[in-house]
Amino acid sequence: MAAEWEEIRRLAADFQRAQFAERVQRLSERNCIEIISKLVRDRRLDVVHTLDGKEFITPAQISREIRDELYVHGGRINIVDLQQAINVDWVHVENRANDIAKSDKGVQLVLGQLIEDAYLDRVAEEVNDKLQEAGLISIAELSKNYDLPGDFLTEELSKRLGKLIQGEMDQFNRGAIFTPAFIARHKARIRGLFSAITRPTLVSSMIGAFGFQEHLLYSVLEELVNTGRLKGSVVGGRQDKAVYIPDIYARTQNAWVDAFLQQNGYLEFDALVRLGIPDPPTYIKKRFRANKLLFLRAACVGPTLVDQVEASVEEAVNSNTWTDIQPILPSCLSTEDIGMLISQAMRNCNVQSSARVLGGTVVVSEKFISDCLAVFDEAMQQKAEKEVKSNPVFLISEDDLRLTSVPPESSAPSKKEKREAERKKKVTEGGGSVKGGGGGNAREIRIRKTKKKGRREEDSDEETGSSQQNRSKQAPAVFMTQEEVVGVLEQRVSDCPEEVLCELAEHLVRPLGKAYQEVLRTVFMSSTSSPSGPNKKKSMKDIQEEVTNLYTNIRLFDKGTKLFSDETQVLISKHVLRTVCTDVTNVLVNFLAADLMMSVENPSSLSSEVRLKILGKLSEETRGPLMKLHNCLNGKNIEDFLSSVEVCAEVCGFLLKKGDKKKERQALFLHRQALTEQLKETEDPALVLHLTSVLLLQAATHCMLHAPGRCVPQVIGTLTGRIPAEQQQLLSSYQSLVVKRLLSRKQEGGDGEEEEPDQEAGSVRAQLAAMTPQVKDLLLSQKKTEE
Repeated sequence: MAAEWEEIRRLAADFQRAQFAERVQRLSERNCIEIISKLVRDRRLDVVHTLDGKEFITPAQISREIRDELYVHGGRINIVDLQQAINVDWVHVENRANDIAKSDKGVQLVLGQLIEDAYLDRVAEEVNDKLQEAGLISIAELSKNYDLPGDFLTEELSKRLGKLIQGEMDQFNRGAIFTPAFIARHKARIRGLFSAITRPTLVSSMIGAFGFQEHLLYSVLEELVNTGRLKGSVVGGRQDKAVYIPDIYARTQNAWVDAFLQQNGYLEFDALVRLGIPDPPTYIKKRFRANKLLFLRAACVGPTLVDQVEASVEEAVNSNTWTDIQPILPSCLSTEDIGMLISQAMRNCNVQSSARVLGGTVVVSEKFISDCLAVFDEAMQQKAEKEVKSNPVFLISEDDLRLTSVPPESSAPSKKEKREAERKKKVTEGGGSVKGGGGGNAREIRIRKTKKKGRREEDSDEETGSSQQNRSKQAPAVFMTQEEVVGVLEQRVSDCPEEVLCELAEHLVRPLGKAYQEVLRTVFMSSTSSPSGPNKKKSMKDIQEEVTNLYTNIRLFDKGTKLFSDETQVLISKHVLRTVCTDVTNVLVNFLAADLMMSVENPSSLSSEVRLKILGKLSEETRGPLMKLHNCLNGKNIEDFLSSVEVCAEVCGFLLKKGDKKKERQALFLHRQALTEQLKETEDPALVLHLTSVLLLQAATHCMLHAPGRCVPQVIGTLTGRIPAEQQQLLSSYQSLVVKRLLSRKQEGGDGEEEEPDQEAGSVRAQLAAMTPQVKDLLLSQKKTEE
């Protein structure tokens, strides 16, 4: 035993020495941190570094500290406050808080706050105290006081109703909690209030006047009405326009509505509103469930009125006429309502395809519209024939050209043979000498060139046709304007309102236009196929003669312009281009238009627009020279026009002779003879002066002149030295008198009150009357002497 105690004392001494002995190896703080960091990286240790860097803490310790803080704060704490208390990163606090909320059913995470059921129980007890005191408490108010979501509070408080909270929640409005005593008190007030009502009353007005809860009022009111405690009904549902109608008033109201519908066959919504019914369509559908009523925008119509409209529509369709529905309908119906009613009646009668509505209230049968179209057939035919005769160039289309054109294989030889025969005939007529024979050979060569050109034109018809399709289409010919159609309908259709006639005319304008186009096409095709139609080509001989004469006159007129100064030459040249040159251009263009069935009877009627239309349809080879000729008409030089007209004549197959003295002498003679005849017949002093001066210049210079009236002074000035002095003096005096007369005519439109101008004008007229025979005799006496 002593040995054992000795051993114990020895071991104690060794332990004491070990305790007081100095440590040989010691780890620094930095080494400890590195060791822990490595263990964390190797996932052998799960710890979290504190924000101050002095401590490491495990997740379990975080959870324990969170629970401790939650308990200390009464069962509700914000995660931000937890992060400051635990002194770790906010992410770790949030993660541990989520884990706690998931693992513990008694803890919830709401908007960044941890809340325990114990806290919610305390809230429920507080709510119950307030509820028992006030009888009503609002979830919105609780949400504001406790800083919690309304939905969350509603759900949690609903779980505690009947347990911790002695109350109930409205089924329709879960935003408020009532006590049974509060509900009973309000139910008694509502029952007493609505039992005293004797006329329709807005429910919303009761809410504002007596301070009822809106949803509680509607719930209690519906319960009282459904159980029969209140004798009445609620119309309009749970809306601001909901109205409580007592049975005593409803019986009178229903009797009036039933009688009105039975007597008139319709119910106007505005009348029902004035009667105190806020939602007429709903009331009518509920009141007349078994009746087949047609609901419109502003009224509903009974079957009796619908049957009357159907009968009128059927009568209009069967009798092929029209009928106005408005007289048999109530005046309260708008145009839109009448249209809806007529559409329904037409569907019931199945006549949608046999009639249409005009003016909103008039039903017109399709047969009546067809009869109205037939009224214009005769006028349409007459106008089409007139249009084709006067101006076919604006009526023909590319389709018409393709339809009416004959295939080149069959048409080309006959046309060539005719042209060749005409040209050979001219060659033989121009022959008679060796020079003439040479001229004939030259003509034959030109004819061959023209033939080749004609062949190329015919071969390229398809190409030119395809290019012309790309051009802008012409506007269709108009048959009648809407006002003109209305005028015709007023004469043929009786007792029809003006508005209906206007709408009927507006409807007819398009069909009439299309029908007119077809009639135009038919008339045009028949006219072009007829050998006696206006588009028949003149013979080559007549056109050759006309072109040659005009060409000779233009050359002689150009020679006459050389007698004047440059400024006067420009004026005279423009006048010649606008008159004679335009005539020859129209003849050539009309000649080529005959191939396109677009020629007119009188070439002089072709305007610049018509010429361009015709030139646009010619082939490229023909269009170029003719377009240049057309442009020369707007120039100032006759020589350029003469050069162009020679080229165009060759394109058309004509030959123009230059320097034909015989033709020139004949042209001079005919021109002088025509002006002399005109001088004999006229008594107008201005025209007498114009003709006399031109004829005197031609007699003195043997040059024809085609000058405008404003160039007469220059013509008289040119005669100076070419005629005797007494004749020059006579012309000058006569000219001054003519000028005075023209000035007095211009002043006649003024307000002159003096008599002297009238006397002077009378004197001028007397002198002109005396001198006119003398001026005429300057030429007429020469002619008598020559005869």
